Amino acid sequence: MKKGFGKVVLNPQQQREVKIIKQSVLKHFQQIPDPRVHRTRHHSLEAILTIAILAVLSGADGFVAIEVYGKSKQSWLEQFLDLPHGIPSHDTFIRVIGAIDPMALQESFLAWIATISEKLKIEVIHIDGKTSRGSYDREGQLKALHTVSAWSSEHGLVLAQQKVKDKSNEITAVPQLLLLLNLKGAVVTLDAMGTQTEIARQIKRQDGNYLLALKGNQLNLYKQVEAWFAEASAKSWEGIDYSYHETVEAAHHRVETRQVWVVSVKQLPRLHRQSQWEGLTTVVMVRRERQLWNKTTTEIQFYLSSLEADAERHSWVIRSHWSIENSLHWVLDVTFNEDASRIRQGNAAQNLGLLRHLSISLLKQEPSKLSLKMKRYTAGMDNDFLLQILSAGLAEI
Repeated sequence: MKKGFGKVVLNPQQQREVKIIKQSVLKHFQQIPDPRVHRTRHHSLEAILTIAILAVLSGADGFVAIEVYGKSKQSWLEQFLDLPHGIPSHDTFIRVIGAIDPMALQESFLAWIATISEKLKIEVIHIDGKTSRGSYDREGQLKALHTVSAWSSEHGLVLAQQKVKDKSNEITAVPQLLLLLNLKGAVVTLDAMGTQTEIARQIKRQDGNYLLALKGNQLNLYKQVEAWFAEASAKSWEGIDYSYHETVEAAHHRVETRQVWVVSVKQLPRLHRQSQWEGLTTVVMVRRERQLWNKTTTEIQFYLSSLEADAERHSWVIRSHWSIENSLHWVLDVTFNEDASRIRQGNAAQNLGLLRHLSISLLKQEPSKLSLKMKRYTAGMDNDFLLQILSAGLAEI
């Protein structure tokens, strides 16, 4: 990089780097309204958000780490950012990011997701909630942040998130989250908390399908389905038209057998409040048997579904729902240390949580076989690898 007549002259490699930065996911965050008054804007919002995104991708789990990242990369960052006052302090990062409207940040996130999902076929969307346990403040009577996320297991993408309001629960947040999503042709999976007639109706009216876990919060319906399947099993399914699929897996000194039965609701006696479950087509029973060296355990679960009676497809959809725990929530806690984070100023915890979701999605798109932890570690040391992550989903540059 040379300077001539007061202007920075970039070599071809640096020009390519700047082009990737400008055309990558970062461009979707340039229109976010700045929450500060003009006299306090020593650093541009574009610079603050860009450094924060790059830092979180590169292993920063808090605002002090974001500042340290910025200072260590300052000469490189100055190629594409205007930094007349240097790198913002960690206090500036937390104050500004804590003041940004979460909905504005979410809209920018969704704009990026739209450019990616246009090229992908999203077949299944898993919805589940997570609590950031370290975000509570007992003295300030602030509850821990709880969010509901939509996850595509096929593509490793967080599709959207919605904060659960204080004195509320996931039932109120899920409908708002669904409105952010394009459900056409997709199957939405939810655990028992989301098994509500209103949610099933909304999914169908947004042109989606559903697979909902049936447990005790729908007690009358649960008992009715449980009794019917018990009787059908006792009679060896005689006279019943059903779809069946079985898988057996052996790993980690454990053998797990999964059996799935799917039956049309037309074969069951009229179910409790059946007319209120819009689109209800089939009911599902899953039996899991785990054989360990010293014991065998059995678990039975039931589901309501708007899909046709295809046990193999149901088996795949149900199993993929577990990925929101293993590939998203576990990663947030173990790789991004989210549960340990004590950030709670303004909207900072919610907005930083969205940046973590953004980072997971970007890291998942990068095709190397490295673990997410190693991808972050490598991105922090190697700018070329970081640019490779940022360019995921872009046409070749």
